Amino acid sequence: MATPTVDDHFEIVTSTTYWMAKQLPFRVPRAPLIQVGSAALARAIITHDPDMELGMETWCRQQVRRAIRDFITDRFEA
Repeated sequence: MATPTVDDHFEIVTSTTYWMAKQLPFRVPRAPLIQVGSAALARAIITHDPDMELGMETWCRQQVRRAIRDFITDRFEA
């Protein structure tokens, strides 16, 4: 089985970014969120352990969501 790449799972970044940006009460540019999400996706693919109970897609989605949330929180803290 081939090693998964960021390109194989990039839809996770785009869909998560779109969904999270839509939930916010203020407008956030999506480009920085996609950038942060892409880096998180690359790390998630590298750190995923096939023996985990979580599947690859679930693990990646959680890591991308966490990275985007942390970025928004750090950048727009009141």
